[in-house]
Amino acid sequence: MSKTMTAPMTTQRQAPGPQQNLLLGALIGSRDGDTISFYMDLWRKYGDLARVKMGPMAIHLIVNPDHVRHVLVERVDNYPKGMSHDKLRIALGNGLLTSDNPLWKYQRKLMQPTYTPKGIAQFGDIMVDAADQMLARWRVRSNPDAALVVNQEMMRLAMSVISRSTFGLDISEDFKEAGQALMTILEFASARSMSFIDPPLFVPTPMNRRFKQALETIDNFLYGIIHERQRQGPGDDLLSLLMTARDEETGAVMDEKQLRDEVLITFFAGHETTAQLLTWTWYLLSKHPHVEEKLHAEVDTVLNGRQPNLDDVKDLVYTRQILDETLRLYSPVAIMARDPLADDEIDGCLIPGGSMVTIMPFITHRHPAFWDNPEGFMPERFEPAEIKKRPRYAYYPFGAGPRICIGQHFALLEATLVLAELAQHYRLKLVPGLWVEPQFMGTLRPSRDVLMTLEERRA
Repeated sequence: MSKTMTAPMTTQRQAPGPQQNLLLGALIGSRDGDTISFYMDLWRKYGDLARVKMGPMAIHLIVNPDHVRHVLVERVDNYPKGMSHDKLRIALGNGLLTSDNPLWKYQRKLMQPTYTPKGIAQFGDIMVDAADQMLARWRVRSNPDAALVVNQEMMRLAMSVISRSTFGLDISEDFKEAGQALMTILEFASARSMSFIDPPLFVPTPMNRRFKQALETIDNFLYGIIHERQRQGPGDDLLSLLMTARDEETGAVMDEKQLRDEVLITFFAGHETTAQLLTWTWYLLSKHPHVEEKLHAEVDTVLNGRQPNLDDVKDLVYTRQILDETLRLYSPVAIMARDPLADDEIDGCLIPGGSMVTIMPFITHRHPAFWDNPEGFMPERFEPAEIKKRPRYAYYPFGAGPRICIGQHFALLEATLVLAELAQHYRLKLVPGLWVEPQFMGTLRPSRDVLMTLEERRA
């Protein structure tokens, strides 16, 4: 057994928290989409390490950068993705996002080369082309003054990018049935992740029936593409890279079920999260015109009206800082969960094995001990000199440690190229009086449609 799991306990003191069991209140709050507020209130009342009892489960809230490092980096072997991820596995399979040791280590080793900055560079042209296709649609709208539903627009764009990068097919345009099935599966996963009591899948509730039908549709689609690719031979997309990835020691490759699970996880992580990042970015830019002006000045100077490319990314410094600051305030992965195997100790408090740990970037990224004006939108926070002033784990939108998101380079490259290309041509203006709150539904989504009008910057 590892040293991590056998560290001697020096305390039996519980972390502070409410004495009553909060199952009923938590259920109501979660179904109202108020999970963020629930944990924010817990943090404000009890501090950086708090304990709450929900039914039979003790949950510990973690927000301090030192505690984040302890769980995600220093004692990672004691904090796997266990029971807390069971519901996600029902919807998304046992891919890299949801699997645990030793399967996770094997999967990560196989997939890591595919998702390096060098490995994902070949998809930059697809990202820019998807943005240009969106610009073309915007220019020929029948009513150019009508408001766009920006969250839907960004979802369509992100689905185009990830499906073309994965299969060489644009399911946002050409495979409507598979695209809708994917959305149904993601909605099912989001709903289940926010509930404490779920009817078994064999119970024919409307949601269960929709999920099963969507799962059959997406399985037929994914396995069909896998079989066709096996017949034709590999191409230059992510599926081909995954199919040809081999274990260096054994020479083993992924079987069809693992390929299916990894591809489905890739859709979830590479489509939903990037769409939310871009949506929140447009929302924040519209509310902070001085930041938007600096963005326009940078893209106009660096690009001078032409398409962005990989060589431009290093010069789009402020563009990237805007995305980093958006991820600070509205990281799509606002809540993470881990399941301690053995008793542990954090800040003098017992973290029992069999409990659950909830780690919240949403709170850490707003912690006044580490961020001045924490609710302000200030991309300059991510200038190198400012970064050095903060603890390493005051900012972790993609997680931390060995399980840091493997797709972070893909997501940031896509968001940078798309933001730069669209911002060259249009200013997106929030409909007057529209106020949007963050709502956690598996990812951090806007509480309502983000309606924005377009103001053309270039003909």
